[in-house]
Amino acid sequence: MNEKIVAALDLGSSTVKFLIAEVSENEPLVIGVGEAPSRGINKGIIVDLDKATNSIIEAKQQAENMSGKKVSSVAVTVSGTHIHSVNNKGTVIISREGREITTDDVRRAEESAKVIMLQPNQEIIHVLPRQFIIDGQGGIRNAVGMSGIKLEEEVHIVTGSTTVLQNIRKCVRNAELSVERFVLQSVASSYSALKEEEKELGVTLIDIGGGTVDIIAFSDGNISFTEVFPMAGEYLTKDLATVLRISLAEAERIKKQYGYIGKEMEEDDEEVVIFGLGENTETRISRRRIAEIIQARIEEIFENIRFELTKLGYWSNMSAGVVLTGGTANLKGISEKASEILEVPVRIGHPGNDGGTVDMLKLPQYSAVVGLVNYVSALKNSKHGVNFNTKWLSWLKDILG
Repeated sequence: MNEKIVAALDLGSSTVKFLIAEVSENEPLVIGVGEAPSRGINKGIIVDLDKATNSIIEAKQQAENMSGKKVSSVAVTVSGTHIHSVNNKGTVIISREGREITTDDVRRAEESAKVIMLQPNQEIIHVLPRQFIIDGQGGIRNAVGMSGIKLEEEVHIVTGSTTVLQNIRKCVRNAELSVERFVLQSVASSYSALKEEEKELGVTLIDIGGGTVDIIAFSDGNISFTEVFPMAGEYLTKDLATVLRISLAEAERIKKQYGYIGKEMEEDDEEVVIFGLGENTETRISRRRIAEIIQARIEEIFENIRFELTKLGYWSNMSAGVVLTGGTANLKGISEKASEILEVPVRIGHPGNDGGTVDMLKLPQYSAVVGLVNYVSALKNSKHGVNFNTKWLSWLKDILG
C-alpha cells in the first residue's frame, strides 16, 4: 500500500497542536500527537519569535516521539484580523465552435479569477473553487471533460498579511521545518466538523478558539464567505480576571472547571473557592456570579456574529443551522445560547471518529488540526486520482494542487 506522511500544525492562541498522520487510499490515520502551551502567539500573529518557535519545537518533538517519524515540512493553520477574503469570477473562451474542456482551461480560468487588487502587504493564501459556469449553465462542480464555448469559474479568494506569514515561516524554519502550505483555520475545521449534507443545505461553521472566532459559511455546497473576529475565548478569561480580581491563570481554571451559561444559573447558589492575586487571598464565590460574567461576553460575541451574518446577507440562508467548534464550544450551555440569539438550530461540531482512534482528538478544540490533516490528505490523494470522502475533491486537484 502506498503510504504518505502528513504533518499538521495548528497555531492557536491557547495551545500549539502538532499531528503526524499516515495517508493511504483510505482515511488518514494519526500516529503522532503533540501539544504545547502557546507562547509568543496572539490572535494568529507571532509576537515573540523565540517563544513561538519553542512552542512549535515542543509540540513537534512530542508528535515525532509518539509516531517514530521525523518530518521536514508541515501544513499550518492561519487566522487573525490580517485575513481578508472576497468572491470573484474568472472567464476564458474555450473556442468559437466549442470543444472539450481540459485541465489547462480550468487553470486559465483560475488565473483569470485571481486578478484582483490586493491590499498592500497582502498575499494570496487560497483560491477556493465555488462553481463552474459553462455557456451560462451554472452549478457545475467539475468542468474537465465537458464541452463548451465559454468557461467561467467562481472562486473564494483568501489573502493574508505577507509580514505575518513571513514571521510564521521564520518560526517554522527555526523549528527545522518548512511550510508546505497555509490553510485558513475555518477551512481546516470544516474538513472535520461539518457534514456534506449540511454544506449542501446551507450551514455556518463558527470556530471559537482562544484568540479568534473563525467563520465559514456554505450554501449549495459552495463556500459563501469567510471571516475572522478578534473576540473569542480569552475575552471570557480576561473578564473573569478583571471582575473577580484574580490572575489570568486562575480565571482560566475556574472558567473551564465551573463555567457555564443557561437559565439554571438563576437558582444556582453553589459556592466555589477562588484564589486572588495576593497571598492568602482565598475566597468563595457563587457559580451563578461566574456564569453571569461569562454569559454577558458570550451574548456579545453572538450578537456581533448575527450582525455580521445579517449585514452580509447570509443569516437567512442557513437551513442546516450553525455548527460551533473550537475550545470555547466546550462551555456548557453555549449551543443553547447561540441558538437563542442566532434563531437557528445549533450543534457542537467535533472531529468525531476522524483522525484515527485517539480519543482526545474527538474534542472540539482539535477540529482545526484534525481537519488540516484531512484537507492535506485529500489534496495528496486527489493528485493520484483517489476519491477521498468529499465530493468536490475531484476539482480541488485542478485548483489547489
